[in-house]
This record gives sequence, C-alpha cells and structure tokens, in this order.
Amino acid sequence: MRYILTFFMALFLTACSTLQTEVDYDEGYDFSKIKTFAVVHKVKEGESTLVADRISEAIKQTLKQKGLKEVSRDKADVVMLFHLNVQNKTEIYTDYQMVGYGRYGGMVISTPRSYNYDEGKLIIDAYDPKINKTIYRVVLVDEIKHKKTPQERKEYVMEVVSKGLKDFLATK
Repeated sequence: MRYILTFFMALFLTACSTLQTEVDYDEGYDFSKIKTFAVVHKVKEGESTLVADRISEAIKQTLKQKGLKEVSRDKADVVMLFHLNVQNKTEIYTDYQMVGYGRYGGMVISTPRSYNYDEGKLIIDAYDPKINKTIYRVVLVDEIKHKKTPQERKEYVMEVVSKGLKDFLATK
C-alpha cells in the first residue's frame, strides 16, 4: 500500500511540475509581414544577468530558426521584450496511512506534508513599434529545476523559450 501511495505522490508532483504555456495574440494582425526583430531587456535590480543573457540568446536563436533577421531596435518589424519573475511556493498535500490489524482493528492517520519550490514565470512580448501595440504574448510558468552546469541551464532555457515561441508567426 505504501509503495502505491508513494508512486501516486511522485506522479502527482511530476505532473505539477510540467511547463504551463499561455499564448495570446492579436487575431487581426498580419504576422506574415514580420521579417526582422530585436530583443530588448532591461535587467532589474537583483536579477541575474547570466539568466537574462541566456533567455535573450534563446529568443534570438529561436527566431532566427524561423527565418527572421536580427536588426537594431529602430529598424525591427517586431521588438521582443521579456520579463522574468521567481516566486517561492509551497504545495501542501495530505498523506493517508492505515495503521492496525485487520478490517476492523485499524485506523487511518492523515499526515500533512509540504513541498517548497521556486516557481519561475517568463513573459515574452512581441511588440510592433509601428503601431505601438503588443501583438503576441506568451506566459511560461514552471517549477525551477536547479541545473548543475551552465550548459544544462542553457539547454533548459532554450527548451522553454522554443516551446513558448513554437507557434509564433504560425498564428492566423
């Protein structure tokens, strides 16, 4: 019984840690006219420039793979802006254990347990400077997975950004 409960708790915690993606865009905008881009980010106090640089590079690589050309901000068809927020979260769940012998001699004990983790939220906006509007927004939320090496961190950021921008330019 304990092994089954452990399996389901591990499955539940794994299911909760998947990347959540929310996309919104201007349905009337003609995305086919976008040929150039620029990435702009102002680093906030206390924010890691290493992480910001990885995100910026991942956005650039993803958009270049889609056939867009990187140019300066004043010449770009679209300006990509991103915001990063990290928040400490606590998940509380109850573990039920049966103690005693037989059908009628036992009882159930509930044990509340908590799980602390950091949740990262990355918001990427595509902004058209000609019409002064945000035309595309993706919000990515995930439990921050602590990676050991800079290469692992870079690969994780690339994976998250590419999932978030996979439908960019494919919108109709």
